[in-house]
Amino acid sequence: MKDTLRTTVARATPMYDGPICDAFLHGPWIGGPGVSPRADVVPWTDDRRLRRVMSTFHHPDQPGGEAPRRSLAQVLAEMDATGVSGGVLAAKVYYPATEAALDSLHGELAALAGASAGRLRWIATVLPPEHGPGTYWDLMRGPRVIRALAGLPGLVGVHITPSPWGLAPNDRWYYPLYATCAELDLALFTYVGMPGPLWPMGPNDPTHLDDVALAFPDMPIIAHHIGDPWNDMAVRLAARHANYYICTSAWSPKAYPKAVMEFMVGQWHGTKGAEKVIFASDYPLLDLARATRAARALPLPDADLRSVLHDNAARLFFR
Repeated sequence: MKDTLRTTVARATPMYDGPICDAFLHGPWIGGPGVSPRADVVPWTDDRRLRRVMSTFHHPDQPGGEAPRRSLAQVLAEMDATGVSGGVLAAKVYYPATEAALDSLHGELAALAGASAGRLRWIATVLPPEHGPGTYWDLMRGPRVIRALAGLPGLVGVHITPSPWGLAPNDRWYYPLYATCAELDLALFTYVGMPGPLWPMGPNDPTHLDDVALAFPDMPIIAHHIGDPWNDMAVRLAARHANYYICTSAWSPKAYPKAVMEFMVGQWHGTKGAEKVIFASDYPLLDLARATRAARALPLPDADLRSVLHDNAARLFFR
């Protein structure tokens, strides 16, 4: 069979008015400061190196790429106003941090999820590899961190950020962490695509995740930020592996890549695209009202749109 994408023509339907799950809420701008400074909050304006890295990082909804911090009450109110029934808070640590700062971050996100009446889940992270590529220092530190969190409310996954860490996700350093995720029934969230800040883009190539999906078939892989400019590869990976999902965080639905839109309205080698794509906004860096309004208007049949906007995430994270 030729490697061509078979698409179907989406019928004209009214705007989808059902529930939405947002699979990626950007953690650093949500909640309080924690019991000690959180590992995801990095003052960069006084650091010449970080200023250079961040010089290309801007968001259309907030001048300068910064967003005001939201309280739990504000988050839930915006979710109510936009029909978002559930969301996933994302922990991230781009740069070296202390274990105390990581604990503070995790404690704050767990507290937010625990106080949300079941509306929020969260994903943890680990400290970056200390020596980048070829690191051999304490490969079991990350797994120990995740095992210690296993009983906290709402934990559904672990987040890695290959580009700022300078380490592709199929490096041996990650494998004990993946084994722990598989054992604890946690999804792997991984950053893919060319980064906005000036980090190396090679580690974010989703092609590296083919090895991971083959080695850990029972671990859901949520490739967030889609994977541009490797959009065709992202589609092929989602079709090839039952456990690989494309997550649309940080993209306005009006700008979804053509390959992903065609996948959502059709199929690739028998894999229905609408079952392998998960909506996310990257709120509050993207405006939740605008993102959800545009998502509801996507030209997909209502049943497929419900899969992308709600059911796929609900099945994985709100069981």
